[in-house]
Amino acid sequence: MQTILTNGPVSNRLNIVVLSEGYTTNQLPQFLVDATNAVNILLSHSPYQEYRSYCNAFAIKVASNQSGSDHPSYPQFRDTYFNSTYDSIDKLITIPTNSTGQGKIDALLQTNMPRCHLAILLVNDPVSGGSDGFDKTAIASIGAVSQEILLQQPYILTHETGHVLANLGDEYTNAYPGFPDTEEPNTTRETQTNLIKWKTWISPGTPIPTPVDYTDVIGLFRGAHYHPTNWYRPKLNCAMGVSGTPFCEVCSEALTLAVYQRVRPVDSFAPAGTNLSVTTTQALAFSVAMLQPATHHLSVQWYTNGIAFSGATNAAFTLSPQSLGNGSNWVRALVRDGTSLVRNDPTNLLTQTTTWGVNVGLPQLQLDSAAWLASGKFRFRVTGNAPQNFAIQSATNFSNWMPVSTNSLVGGQFWYTNVNASNSVRKFFRAVTPP
Repeated sequence: MQTILTNGPVSNRLNIVVLSEGYTTNQLPQFLVDATNAVNILLSHSPYQEYRSYCNAFAIKVASNQSGSDHPSYPQFRDTYFNSTYDSIDKLITIPTNSTGQGKIDALLQTNMPRCHLAILLVNDPVSGGSDGFDKTAIASIGAVSQEILLQQPYILTHETGHVLANLGDEYTNAYPGFPDTEEPNTTRETQTNLIKWKTWISPGTPIPTPVDYTDVIGLFRGAHYHPTNWYRPKLNCAMGVSGTPFCEVCSEALTLAVYQRVRPVDSFAPAGTNLSVTTTQALAFSVAMLQPATHHLSVQWYTNGIAFSGATNAAFTLSPQSLGNGSNWVRALVRDGTSLVRNDPTNLLTQTTTWGVNVGLPQLQLDSAAWLASGKFRFRVTGNAPQNFAIQSATNFSNWMPVSTNSLVGGQFWYTNVNASNSVRKFFRAVTPP
């Protein structure tokens, strides 16, 4: 396996793996070039383009005994590692679902990249074709990728990744007998406006169903899921139905949410420990390292005990323990991607909250219960909190304080007795903690 693109740890990136099919040993160097081109063209299309920094990409090089793929219609048969084959019209490329095809992909990924999120099988055949590999692997020929590179528009490879990554459905209207009647994020049989799954994208006044002359809006267009009627799609033209067309807003939203299902916007945070104990007045420093999309910035808002801290909208946040107060406190960083690509995020995938529990135990001392005792003695009590002990000081004015004794609290209190208090006209006492 070789790295094509790295933007961070595999634990928090969308990991794309391209595997070679129909490349002989001598052709494997060319496969690395083809795989790199395939990844670059895929990530040049929205919404992948916006989230390129969220992606890693790798190439797994496996040699076949012969180059190309099976074309039963010629007939032509090739001895290849994953046993790929075109259909009768030389359009659809599939591999066996068992151990001779998809099983080999699964085994290679488990060994080399178990955190793979998008597997792409690149077939070394000039005839344009591909498939979604039964929703597990995006399959595309180099002929299809070459056309996508030439046109600089979404084509077969990009289309197939929509199936695999976001479970998008085909928006084709030609009949496919026996195709499962399962709705996808971009297909529906629903015609009531308030029940349409992409209703947040439909502008008021848009006719439902939507006539074909509404070319640039989201609505409810007839034909999808291999049915000319009774099934509907969000937009007249979309990459899931028309080659060379960008993903529509609904499909882009689904793909963006699919990215955030695998990648979180906060890469790391500090302090790394989320349960803190504070016993000094030293300022507390917090920070979050955020993944930034290419076209906009993530926002952050800091909270203390559930209240937004005014002006605290940077990646770093500093505050004094005194502002929190003794006891249990909470400091939170709320990071959010406000992208216009998403309007419907029911599970809040575009937000992430990092929370620190801060138990503040600052020294707080009080003198009370002052009283004269027999024989001219004087005493008082010290109460409060002093984890590092405290010192009693005395003075005849408020300027020249002299140490009297160093003590510790027992059960939150300490009784002090001064035997010479009656010898002074007046004397002041205080208890202080170490700096």
